[in-house]
Amino acid sequence: MLSRRTFLTAAAASAAIPNFAKIASAQTPVEIVVMAKGIDDVVNGFDPAQAYLGTDYEITSNTYRMLVTLDPEDGTRYISDLAESWEVAEDGLTITFILRDDVVFESGNPVTAEDVRWSIWRLMKMGQYPATDYALLGWSAETIDEIVEAVDERTFVIHMPEVRAPGTVLNTLASPRGCVVDKLTALEHEVDGDMGNAWLRTHSAGSGSYKLTEWLAGDRIILDANPNAEVQPNVPRLLIRNVADPATQLLLLEQDDIDIARDLGSDQLPSVREQDDLVEVSALTTAQMNIVMNQDHEILSNPLVIQAIKWAVDCEAIANNITPGIWDVWQASFLPSNVKGAVPSTFYKDSDRARQLLEEAGYPDGFSITLDHFAAWPWANIAQAIQSDMAEIGIDVQLVSADQGQVITKYRAREHELALVYWATNLYDPDYNARTWCINIDDSEDSELKTQAWRNHFIDDDMAARADAAGKELDEEVRAEMYHQLQIDFMERAPVSWLLQMRDIAVHRAETPGLHLGGLAYLNRFAGITKS
Repeated sequence: MLSRRTFLTAAAASAAIPNFAKIASAQTPVEIVVMAKGIDDVVNGFDPAQAYLGTDYEITSNTYRMLVTLDPEDGTRYISDLAESWEVAEDGLTITFILRDDVVFESGNPVTAEDVRWSIWRLMKMGQYPATDYALLGWSAETIDEIVEAVDERTFVIHMPEVRAPGTVLNTLASPRGCVVDKLTALEHEVDGDMGNAWLRTHSAGSGSYKLTEWLAGDRIILDANPNAEVQPNVPRLLIRNVADPATQLLLLEQDDIDIARDLGSDQLPSVREQDDLVEVSALTTAQMNIVMNQDHEILSNPLVIQAIKWAVDCEAIANNITPGIWDVWQASFLPSNVKGAVPSTFYKDSDRARQLLEEAGYPDGFSITLDHFAAWPWANIAQAIQSDMAEIGIDVQLVSADQGQVITKYRAREHELALVYWATNLYDPDYNARTWCINIDDSEDSELKTQAWRNHFIDDDMAARADAAGKELDEEVRAEMYHQLQIDFMERAPVSWLLQMRDIAVHRAETPGLHLGGLAYLNRFAGITKS
């Protein structure tokens, strides 16, 4: 087990963790912070044009920077990052950014408007899942050359193909989709025209506080201080160990073997709160747990069955007995509670009502269905509770457990029946969630717009048209009312049952403060962590 000391020699560390020679130099002691976290959600590594899950976002947002970022104190406000200023044209179709001239990449190359243009262009040309966020703005691989322009070294211009509320565009650029990659470095490592993709999965080419030193799937991630970063981290090395079990995380924390635990559960927190040398920090996230229902399945395409499932689950019991203080009831629509204009749900457990709906749907004796879920806590526990609730109304749920990456991959391939997953919006602007959950204009396998609606074969032309119109409405009051009614109709029709919303909780040793939790994974910051 890794001994917790401010400085570790290579010899001591090698005895503690296999292959630690890769982590620490034999000649130089390393100042290090050790964080325990489940990292099995990392599937493809950390190329910003390909990465799309929580841990991916944390790593890319600490190794790359964006044109703009969200104000830590007000998630609806945008502040400068690589851009010192920007201007939106009166018609909303042109946004001009002036870049700072004092920022360099970890390679020492200056950050230029061409790097910004190429990063977005590359993302769209690669066409991986992150491209969906820009596709929601009406961008495509075929049109991207006309949309992004580097006028000179410091001037970057976006020519919108159609009007979008400015906040939606800025919020997309502030998300991991807006990571600015060092073009020269990426192309130096290009293989067979991959634009550096293979190399960028396990390396970084950014201007953030850290650089990615190593990723060993299922084992560890190592970040080192970027020597050219504007904001230098207080501790030059961060080792993230893959520890999925919350009880094991707490044990390692109490034994002084790690500095920070990221995934403690409701069973561990009471013990933490009794120990003076352990400190809890938290932030309400936008992560919403939900049951998604594949409309390609004949039974699940029945609107009455969808309604029955929504009335079957006892979210209050789950929150009180399985996830107290971490996952709270938010049985609502497609907006989390901390996004302006979110509409709460009227759903609750009503088994009699659910059984009646099944009978009206033609299934008085119920049916059998599978539910994919993550193997880790609390997902397995919640899946069992859902299985029990469903049994009460006659639905026989067969549980299919796998690690997070496998479940998400299966869900993205639309091979699920029911799946217990989560959705954490990248944007505080409602347009993002409205589009991804309501719009599915091409349900084919090669669709360019692989939204959440697409993943579930959900097609509703009325809601799709209204979601699109709301995203183009520049009058904020009119826009708010459009989203309000859209949420109400979505709760009634859509094949997704929202259950809970998560609070991100981390626990650190008293001598290792400084972790910033921002509510969104890509707003979590590591550079402020100190160690005494």
